Amino acid sequence: MNKEKKFWLFASLLLLIAILAWWSAIPAFDAEVLIVRQLNRLAAILGFLFFFLQFLLSARLKLIEEGFGLDRMLRYHRNVGRLALGFLLLHPVLWFIYERQQGILFFWTVFRIIGIVVLVGLMVTAAVAALYKKLNLPYELWLNIHKANYILFPLVFVHLFANAVPGTGLFYLWIVLAVLFALLIIHKLRREIQLRKNPFEVVDVKQEAADIWSLYFKGNSFSYQPGQFMHLRLLRDGEVSSPHPFTISSSPTRELVSVTTKELGDFTQTIKNTKVGHKAYIDAPYGVFSFVNSSSEKLAFIAGGIGITPFMSMLRYMYDNKIDRKVTLLWGNKSEQELCFSDELDVMEKEMDNLQLVRIMSRQKDWPGEKGRVDREKIEKYIPDYAEHQFYVCGPPAMSRATIEALTSMGITKDQIHHELFEL
Repeated sequence: MNKEKKFWLFASLLLLIAILAWWSAIPAFDAEVLIVRQLNRLAAILGFLFFFLQFLLSARLKLIEEGFGLDRMLRYHRNVGRLALGFLLLHPVLWFIYERQQGILFFWTVFRIIGIVVLVGLMVTAAVAALYKKLNLPYELWLNIHKANYILFPLVFVHLFANAVPGTGLFYLWIVLAVLFALLIIHKLRREIQLRKNPFEVVDVKQEAADIWSLYFKGNSFSYQPGQFMHLRLLRDGEVSSPHPFTISSSPTRELVSVTTKELGDFTQTIKNTKVGHKAYIDAPYGVFSFVNSSSEKLAFIAGGIGITPFMSMLRYMYDNKIDRKVTLLWGNKSEQELCFSDELDVMEKEMDNLQLVRIMSRQKDWPGEKGRVDREKIEKYIPDYAEHQFYVCGPPAMSRATIEALTSMGITKDQIHHELFEL
């Protein structure tokens, strides 16, 4: 059983225990009108548990994240967050209906105020997560608002224990979850201390193309698979950046660790300002996007723009280790000005007998090679035996989704498609 299935098995078991504890606490003599009260409690329980699962999905626990991959982890994180918010919004609505049925006038208590504060905080978090790109909000604002949930969550325990009956199943469940949350905080603090004690040093800043830069780091070595990613923070001029996920573009076979990024956002536009000697905190490795997890002898790499980075890591690894698998790389860009690693890729293609590299330009009319986009026609043209391949897709979200749809329409199964969407 892989780590992803183990996580969902744990989550399902937790929810089952909570529902059984809720069911056992329902009085046998409850009148029909009190059904709303019990549904209100169930909504609160489910909302709280989904809220708790949010922390497990976002805390960068290698035990969990290595089994998912970054894009699936973020997708589950968003969906579970919606469930948590939905149930927690339903909770006060049902409580209000119950009190009206009983003729009880609303009254303020400290614990109700705490519950409202938590609910408002969650609504703000959800709104920022949903709108920060449309409103062009800084990534750091999105991240810091999410971090505030680590303050809100302990308040939930205050609200819960104020309404819990000691000795019941729910009471003990809350104790267990409180302990797990405390252990999670300890783990994060311990990891932070370790990262601060062992910083990496920037030893080279290299411009790969007009707006593409590579950073090379030296420090305590760590094991990783080609294609995995890191969470990177840069210490520049006394200021530490927020953590950002980047694919590792270097190969485990080489001494230096590197990332390669394009100037797309607030942080990536500052990469070129990094100087040799600056420090970095690297939390790695994460992800499952690597050909080494497959035994297939036929591989298809489909990249869009800067999505070439995990494939550079894989190709460097294959080149250094003289791995002789059939590889076809279809790489889409707008124009040749966006191409990076060209000389290195040309050497690889010349010396690796089973490597075929196809560069495709979508907006350069005088490009002598393939023009247009990576689509079904080009996949079938360059990979005629596509049914026998494992496909790896990495690029901008729209390009990746279109490619996956094309592969699916060709009869390629889900087990043959591996993708990484670098989108937060």
